[in-house]
Amino acid sequence: MNKLIVIIFLIVVFAVLGYFYMVRPIVSEEDFTAINTLQDPQQYPLFSHEPIQFNSKDLDVEIKFVAQYKISAVILNKKRYAAEWVSIISPLDLALGWGNVSKPDNLEHIKVKQTMRWYRYKIDNECAITKNYVSTHSSNHHIVPANDNIRKAILFAKKNDKIFLEGYLVNISGQFKNGNVFWKSSLSRTDNGDGSCEIMYVTSVKLDTNIYK
Repeated sequence: MNKLIVIIFLIVVFAVLGYFYMVRPIVSEEDFTAINTLQDPQQYPLFSHEPIQFNSKDLDVEIKFVAQYKISAVILNKKRYAAEWVSIISPLDLALGWGNVSKPDNLEHIKVKQTMRWYRYKIDNECAITKNYVSTHSSNHHIVPANDNIRKAILFAKKNDKIFLEGYLVNISGQFKNGNVFWKSSLSRTDNGDGSCEIMYVTSVKLDTNIYK
């Protein structure tokens, strides 16, 4: 009986370890520089970059790189999606805030919700910043992970974490189930409404001191 209990215990331990190995990202390197969420996102012109093809689950599209992009921010909220063709290539959204939006004293007065690939926010009367400031210092990012390790890293990140993302803003076009599809990224942090979200092809993620590639 005791031997059976030991065997069952070992099976459970190995199952748990295997699960965490499958879902946890692998650290590529470490960087002890603090993530500065007070700075604005950095966007640079992209003069030449070959597009890449993405094929999965009846989706056949081209990813066109339109700008280099880096952002240091606080995760205001995150949401996974599974419906429609866009979720095949972009499984989750991050609502990100920077500047004074990222300060803890202001975060407690800002409520963010995400639905239908949109984000919405409310601020209470005690918030030290205005609704217009939040509008120009936060944005919903449709995340297109460059690989599975980056996908795991972003899924591992939590609300209110500081995060640094590096990669590209992209446009996506092609076919899904023989129908034409198109998804275009915003190239501005001050727009709003339909088309104002950033579609980001992420090549590097930093959480705390860990970098994932």
